[in-house]
Amino acid sequence: MDILIAIVKHFLAPRIYLPIILGVSVLVNLTLFFLISQRKSPQEGIELANKYPLLSKRIFMESQNDFLIHFVPLRNAMNEYVAKQKEEIGVYFEYLPTGTSIGVNDRLEVRFASLIKIPVVMAAYKQIEQGNLSLHNSIIIQEENIHKGFGTLWKKGAGTTITIDEAIRLSLVESDNTALRAITSQLPLGAIEDVFNNLDITVDSGDGYPIISPKNYSSILRSLYLSSYLDRKDSYAILEYLTKTPFADMIDAGVPDTITVAHKIGVFDPLEIFSDCGIVYVPNRPYILCVMVKADQATATNHMQILSKMIYGFVSRVD
Repeated sequence: MDILIAIVKHFLAPRIYLPIILGVSVLVNLTLFFLISQRKSPQEGIELANKYPLLSKRIFMESQNDFLIHFVPLRNAMNEYVAKQKEEIGVYFEYLPTGTSIGVNDRLEVRFASLIKIPVVMAAYKQIEQGNLSLHNSIIIQEENIHKGFGTLWKKGAGTTITIDEAIRLSLVESDNTALRAITSQLPLGAIEDVFNNLDITVDSGDGYPIISPKNYSSILRSLYLSSYLDRKDSYAILEYLTKTPFADMIDAGVPDTITVAHKIGVFDPLEIFSDCGIVYVPNRPYILCVMVKADQATATNHMQILSKMIYGFVSRVD
């Protein structure tokens, strides 16, 4: 403020600079008050953050605490571990408070497998937001929907009626393949591709399959966390379902039971490819972790557990 007054004194005649100084002073003080108040977490922001605890606090308020900034030791440990293994391992880590990321062979391409269920459900919610579908709409299971892989809906047979809401739950929580096919049957042409396009996930022009890797799959999780593709309530609904999945022997097994993990597994048996990607909600230090391994199930599961435990131990440490 002293500098501002000196500048005004220098350029204006003595009789007129005082009112201007006072006016400028008031303007500066009001501006500072506004900026400071914007930095503070308004009550509305706190209430919204509490209502949607699985979404990023950046949506509701600017201030965040407890940032980690030095990740070189973790990067070195992850690189060293992956380099020592004979199996192909791709891993991507992103520290959500700052966006710092570590990728080790993170462009390893694998089949989507059950990881496809999240973008399909996102496409369904987008159609609901646009008024083209409703969670209460009924779906009659057709013979072509039946798939005897993950899930038990297939046992009820063709002709079974379920709601879109129930199909979404079964698809995300139980990774039910029949429920997934039922949802897909309700989507217009191009709805799933719209999700890929918005999240910059390339679809192979040869066989039509999406090209998925630990790094680009993280964009799906990030979009839910930041609620950038869907409304807050729909992003939250998906993440909440993903916290209830019973498949807890991969990245989930590397963190304490008290830590919330919203994640989705993917299994492609013919080629022995196992994936697990999710958000680990360490208090004030949430992060995305996506691990994909080409190996038998026991080996792949072990690698995921070790990497998950390593990363959690680093992020949760008290300096």
